Amino acid sequence: MHVSIRHRVMWPALAPAILALACSWQAVHAEDRSPSPAEIRLKSDVSYLADDAREGRGPGTQGIEAAADYIAAEFKQIGLKPAAGADGYFQPFTISGSPTLGTPLNLSLTGPEGKALKADPKTDFQPLAIGTGGTLKDVPLVFAGYGISAKDAARKLDYDDYNGLDVKGKAVLLIRREPRQDKDDSPFDGKRDSSFASFRHKATNAFQHGAAAVLLVNDAYTLQGKKDELLAFGAAGTEPNSTLPFLMVSREFANRLLAETGQPNLETLEKEIDTDLKPRSRELKGWKVDAQVEIERKDLVTKNVVGVLEGSGPLAEETIVIGAHYDHLGRGGLFSGSLAFLSKDIHNGADDNASGTALVMEMARRLARRADPLPRRVVFMAFSGEERGLLGSRHYVEHPLYPLTSTIMMVNFDMVGRLNDKDELTIYGTGTTPGAEALVDALAQSSGFKLKKIAEGLGPSDQQSFYLKDIPVLFAFTGTHRDYHRPSDDTDLINFAGMSRIADFAELLLLDLARRPQRPEFTKVVRKGSQGGHGGDVDPGRVSISAYLGSIPDYDDNVKGVKLSGVREGSPAEKGGLKADDIVVGFGGKPVATIYDYTESLGRYKPGDVVDVVVKRNGKEETLKITLGNRPSE
Repeated sequence: MHVSIRHRVMWPALAPAILALACSWQAVHAEDRSPSPAEIRLKSDVSYLADDAREGRGPGTQGIEAAADYIAAEFKQIGLKPAAGADGYFQPFTISGSPTLGTPLNLSLTGPEGKALKADPKTDFQPLAIGTGGTLKDVPLVFAGYGISAKDAARKLDYDDYNGLDVKGKAVLLIRREPRQDKDDSPFDGKRDSSFASFRHKATNAFQHGAAAVLLVNDAYTLQGKKDELLAFGAAGTEPNSTLPFLMVSREFANRLLAETGQPNLETLEKEIDTDLKPRSRELKGWKVDAQVEIERKDLVTKNVVGVLEGSGPLAEETIVIGAHYDHLGRGGLFSGSLAFLSKDIHNGADDNASGTALVMEMARRLARRADPLPRRVVFMAFSGEERGLLGSRHYVEHPLYPLTSTIMMVNFDMVGRLNDKDELTIYGTGTTPGAEALVDALAQSSGFKLKKIAEGLGPSDQQSFYLKDIPVLFAFTGTHRDYHRPSDDTDLINFAGMSRIADFAELLLLDLARRPQRPEFTKVVRKGSQGGHGGDVDPGRVSISAYLGSIPDYDDNVKGVKLSGVREGSPAEKGGLKADDIVVGFGGKPVATIYDYTESLGRYKPGDVVDVVVKRNGKEETLKITLGNRPSE
């Protein structure tokens, strides 16, 4: 591991009294089999936050508002003070809300010699929320098969509906899913949809070929004798996958169009493609699209919850942040992050992350009740918007309530409720300041934990936002499980005795941080080999990506392109010149407007490929040549 150190200051050895206290707590724990007061408090907090009444704590719900009020009330009762510049115990911020379909809503097709087809809303066509609104006027129309461009040498797959087809500025009529769906001889994924069958691939592929809009129609496999039905507005997800209008049309309406243009019907075209796996794409000469679609995406207000325990003495203006996200996935749904893709049940998120939030409140209780004031300020934070891309913690570091220059450490808890029978505890960030690894090793030994240490500060939770601002971090985590991001992540599966032990461990850690005479120095970590975590280039659509770039998107919905929060140290992105705040607008000769376009583009390449990446930097476009690498081991 290569480490760049600004000023190497080793942490002092642990005080013998702290180690003795840890050992005594371990001994008491071994003898006492009844729930401890800490376990009772932790269970009470998790039970409230993960109750069905909290509606899965999705931003914009009454449930998450009730959760925020609960945390704030607890902070107040503990004796924490509101932060200067906050709205009481809250730091509000806005995120994009759920889309709504407005009016007018029109779709009509006109052809040669005055021919016309008028589509009726909700019968003949339905906009999908994964696209955008817009107005189309006299836009030419083409049939582009399944809308797939698929090359995969390992599967001898070379299929492209756009080969030789000019779709620039035109609307494309596409068939849902993929050829030879559910057939054993499919070069795709056969018995299940491949990534090429996804709405995301079809939308990105159309956009990157220059199309103006997508008209999607159900495939024969989806129907199999059932009535053709249009998807509901939000059925394919509510996050905008594409900057194009994305409309679904009925098979009956599409077949009327094909008949008017003298083309075979959909059934015939599908069978022909299935027979030889050769596209049947074609221009629908003389036919044009007029459409008007209004989709409104109102911002909604959510909030971080902040409570402050002031320090005393010469180090009182130095700040330690203790955080956890309290939001979750609401009722799930496609593109929500739920792994129960079709479920609309409440996702209670007891482990993710009622457990971490409860641990923050427990740390607040323990540190606030101490008779001796701590030398440094401790800010306790419950973040919203983490499941949408670390939005709450990102908002805080962009609008800090206390200067980041005097913020010496961020300690994060995310999914700490499933300590297993092997006592395995993962700690991220052990390489972000000298001496951190020795400290957590000593505490773990006295507490009976088997540690998995990950040097990086980057990783899938809120500590990443602070690490990218050159602040040392530590992040505790008990691991994923089969209930992760599913409705089954409930309170009855939480190991509260294990959480209480983690609280004991964390209390000693935080006391050491608050009392040490010198502030921890920040260290950037170069990821090398297998360290766990994730390799960057996050893919919200779960497309398989073999090549590694090392970029860190920040999921800013208000930017056309993909804004970067940063790049991984030593990564191809850093070596190629990508920087934080760059906006990627092109990749490999294809335009990029959304995070889905970005990851779709990266997924086309393999390690060793040299790719042109176009970025906007300080208002000007620059093209960088970047050699992609192998993905780091997970």
